[in-house]
Amino acid sequence: MKTLNTDIAIIGAGTAGLSAYGVAKQATSNIILINEGYYGTTCARVGCMPSKVFIQVANDYHRRLHLEKQGIYGGDRITIRTDEMLRHVRAMRDYFVDFVLETVEEIGSNNIHGKARFLAPDTLQVDGQVIQAGKIILATGSTPFIPEPLKSIRLNNPGSVLTTDELFELENLPDSIAVIGTGPIGLELGQALHRMGTATHIFGRSRKVGGLTDSDVIEYAIEVFRNELSLDFAPKLSYAAHENGVTISWQDEGEQKHIQVESVMAATGRRPNIQDLGLEEIGVPCDKKGVPEFNPTTMQIANFPIFIAGDVTNIQPVLHEASDEGKIAGWNCTHDIAAFRRRTPLAITFSESNIVRLGKSRSELTDGTYEIGEALFDTQGRATIQQHNKGMLHLYGDKKNGLILGAEMIAPAGEHFGHLLSWAIESKMTVFDALAAPVYHPVLEEGLRTGLRDLAQKIDPNRQGLELFYQNPS
Repeated sequence: MKTLNTDIAIIGAGTAGLSAYGVAKQATSNIILINEGYYGTTCARVGCMPSKVFIQVANDYHRRLHLEKQGIYGGDRITIRTDEMLRHVRAMRDYFVDFVLETVEEIGSNNIHGKARFLAPDTLQVDGQVIQAGKIILATGSTPFIPEPLKSIRLNNPGSVLTTDELFELENLPDSIAVIGTGPIGLELGQALHRMGTATHIFGRSRKVGGLTDSDVIEYAIEVFRNELSLDFAPKLSYAAHENGVTISWQDEGEQKHIQVESVMAATGRRPNIQDLGLEEIGVPCDKKGVPEFNPTTMQIANFPIFIAGDVTNIQPVLHEASDEGKIAGWNCTHDIAAFRRRTPLAITFSESNIVRLGKSRSELTDGTYEIGEALFDTQGRATIQQHNKGMLHLYGDKKNGLILGAEMIAPAGEHFGHLLSWAIESKMTVFDALAAPVYHPVLEEGLRTGLRDLAQKIDPNRQGLELFYQNPS
């Protein structure tokens, strides 16, 4: 069996793997990249980018329902051809994927297509060859999870049960669909499907949406979605195949309910690709889900010469975190191992309105140590002008010193508020520092300022109304 020797072997050519390669190649050219499936990254091929194209089309089409309020007529004659829309999504997807493929092509012969398996902590088998590596980076990504009851239905009628990876490959949208999952992907795609004319019913297991932990914001968000589409919570769903799709049954306050849909889309999260890697055989310590135990500041797995990065860590399945983890792993494979401070957590659901969590979520805070600043967007000026005035912001600040700790919200332009506030946390700003910054009128940021003012008043009522820094005359 042929043996190759390399300084670093990277398993997986997604965002994390390519980021690791980019850093490591600055120190050595003796790197082998191994990839089993499609090239193009989860984000570009099936995740961030095609989903945002899909959502953009849905939101643009949805605008027709609000035109007459502004004296603009003819919106009722606007139609959508979902077959052409899906071709547009795939064309845009391919555009973004091409950039990734160009990067992979530059790697040349150091790129191997095949299935990797550990023979030892420093040794891999890839099909018919053995690779001996000084360090190994595990960046194998994740795969959509399908609940067991849906697997048998999918086996007999594949078209009736979809994963989120498969949605964009359809030739046309179904007339009706049940979306299973109220996480970011389920809410984003479920709302978009509804806005493009598919009769959509979203189901969640527990009364949570978009990863929020603040009960007040959760209830506000549920009301927002229920005002637009069907949303139910049931700890257990029953599925039965029928000739036109799937029947779903559940209990609602003791009442048995049923719906029939053409398709079911499983948006129940993704699972790390850790199967058949041979990790157990080489003694890698794993948690209950089989994910290797690692140090999140170094990305090293125990004391092994193995590092892990990206969605396979099962922590923050978002691109910027995968990229950071890949860079940390790539650096620590080519230098003395260093611990890196991670960025302020930031998570965005691109529904309308946006759902955003940043910094410390409310569930992570200790009672009695923080105050909450609140802002509602129902009457906020610019949001009302834009006919997009549904939102609640909860901003958390340290009770003693006013440091901004985190926030949870469903808000128009929430993606931008999330960045402003996460940057404030990175800069260790207090609520009083933030209030000293300029806010123009009329802008949506005035709603953010309302939340900051409420928080400041609760932390130090004596400073109410004093938002400018004063200085002594020279």
